[in-house]
Amino acid sequence: MEEEKIKFLIAEDEPAVQSLLCSVLHERDYHDIQVARDGQEAVERLAQTRPDILITDLKMPRLDGEELARRALSLHPEITILVTTGNGTVENAVRMMKGGVFDFLTKPFSVDALTASIDRSVERTRNLAELHGARDVIEALMAALESKDIYLKGHSRRVSRLCGFVATKLGWPRKRARLLEYAALVHDVGKIGIREEILNKPGPLTPEETAQMKRHPAYSRDILRPVAFLRDALPDVYHHHERYDGAGYPSGLRGEDIPLGARIISLCDAYDAMASDRAYRSAMSEEEILSILRRMRGSQFDPALVDFFLQNFPEIRGMHAFDYAHPLQA
Repeated sequence: MEEEKIKFLIAEDEPAVQSLLCSVLHERDYHDIQVARDGQEAVERLAQTRPDILITDLKMPRLDGEELARRALSLHPEITILVTTGNGTVENAVRMMKGGVFDFLTKPFSVDALTASIDRSVERTRNLAELHGARDVIEALMAALESKDIYLKGHSRRVSRLCGFVATKLGWPRKRARLLEYAALVHDVGKIGIREEILNKPGPLTPEETAQMKRHPAYSRDILRPVAFLRDALPDVYHHHERYDGAGYPSGLRGEDIPLGARIISLCDAYDAMASDRAYRSAMSEEEILSILRRMRGSQFDPALVDFFLQNFPEIRGMHAFDYAHPLQA
């Protein structure tokens, strides 16, 4: 996203602060700026346009900044919000940032502090724009892969949802859990480089075919390497076929040397595979799946993750059944 294309909305009732904010933005070559004199006017402008960044005072007539932020996020969930206030407290900042506000500045703020906050806000906005573009490419790649392997229909989306559930339940920060969801969504994208007759073969693979199939994590890593926002997740994609006992591939990593994200993908991937029809067998029963998970605890799978999975299995089973029945919502 070009700098001059980024749209700002300023909600501020003090003319001097309005002027300062506009001046700093103009100096940094941001010119698409709207100004509202209170929160209610800002809500009306939000309904008419789609600003990328909202800079709002906390205390304003008619509608305060906290309520404005809530309404802005409801209308435009990915809007970047910077709150300024002369009456702010740590509690205000923590509560609002938990609710989705990006940054918080206490008046009187310096121009340097304001500039730094604006730069961070712009960087977030650009990253989101890049994310959406990359997501479109990823969806196209996954559609192409699923057209080759009829048994992968919806698989990656279901695994992605399961991984996000596990990561969130384990207390991962939202950003990290979301990144794991994307890694899980594309964990098999390298199979696009595997011949269709291997992907859809109804019987056991030959040693040569198995060797070819084992190349797909490397293919996935190489395909995804240019996608900047996924770089931190590449180890999770590359190592999702490692085994806890060290007998997996591509690197033979063992135990906690395997990235935790890869261990989560491995477990969720195996569960969906067992619960789904494949070229070489029909879906397994729940009893069979649970028996295998217990048996492979500590050998193929991280034992702590298996225990967690089993403890939360009723919820996992319900989520998976819904996603299987409603593939477009997975």
